[in-house]
Amino acid sequence: MRTLGVDRQLKVVPDHASVTDRAVNRCRSCGHQDECSTWLDRHEQADAPPDYCRNRDLIARLQHAAGQR
Repeated sequence: MRTLGVDRQLKVVPDHASVTDRAVNRCRSCGHQDECSTWLDRHEQADAPPDYCRNRDLIARLQHAAGQR
């Protein structure tokens, strides 16, 4: 979320603790953890997550709410 610039926006979402927990669970259950780790190492900042990201929709909504898209 930090790499994509939406970590602050996530904190103002209603029931942000539950939303964050669900996002973390999606990451933990993803089959692309090694790829994601490499992607994060290569990107200090990014406009969009990788195509395989299970939180892609959430990130897009947060970016829209923050006026980034």
